[in-house]
Amino acid sequence: MTAPRTAIVGTGRVAQAFGRLLADAGIAPVVVAGRTADHAHRAAAFIAPGVQPSRIRDVPALADRVLIAVADDAITAVAEELAESGMRGGIALHTSGARSPQSLSALAAHGVSCGVVHPLQTIADPDRGITALRGASFGISGDAAAVEWAGQLVTAASGTPLRIREKGFASYHAGAVMASNAVIAAIDAAVALFAAAGIERGAALQALRPLCLTSAQNAFEMGPEAALTGPVQRGDAETIRAHVAALAGTARPVADLYRASARALVDIARRRGLNGRSALAIERAIEG
Repeated sequence: MTAPRTAIVGTGRVAQAFGRLLADAGIAPVVVAGRTADHAHRAAAFIAPGVQPSRIRDVPALADRVLIAVADDAITAVAEELAESGMRGGIALHTSGARSPQSLSALAAHGVSCGVVHPLQTIADPDRGITALRGASFGISGDAAAVEWAGQLVTAASGTPLRIREKGFASYHAGAVMASNAVIAAIDAAVALFAAAGIERGAALQALRPLCLTSAQNAFEMGPEAALTGPVQRGDAETIRAHVAALAGTARPVADLYRASARALVDIARRRGLNGRSALAIERAIEG
């Protein structure tokens, strides 16, 4: 039986990191395709020797399994191009956490088993991405054959699969954004508030690092309720009122983020046991 041939469509950070990861696991893609020959050549050279650079329209003749690692808004167009170029049968996965397998419907209409394998990691560049992907969790979904292949890719990364419901992608991706991008927003807001206290940006980042890392570690090890500390957990409305007064001199996004996170913290504190009277006092203080 002929071994399946894998192609990667995409030449960016995710495509390159995923491709190298597969190559290191002994299942290198045979071809990498992109919109430009230059990008395809660079991506192929990064992934492994012998990987062939190609045009997207040539992929169906070269591979029977396709990993589509392109921008979210390009997935449907790539699927349509592969279908128009003759892809019939086989498997196609895309790597977006915000799009369901339905984005590949043009291929599904031609007998291709379609699914998703989304790395739940941030990939700043291809080299860092290789390390980030190893041991990561991956959101997976799709037809049986697609999910099976997705599972094999996750195993190659020594990762953990997370099965996503068909209509759960928006919630899943929103959660991922909260755990990554929203943390960056919170750190940026903390730096802005430190600046208002006279603390220089570099010093603020250095000082906040251990606090942020310890808080995150506690939340993951103990759960958000047990890890919660601070004025909301203590029911200290007077301190919250002082915070809100200080927000008057900050940029509106910083103030809005403080209030939104404080409201969420009240909910966590209630689950931990904060009494109703204290919670109400905190909520009133948040609103000023």
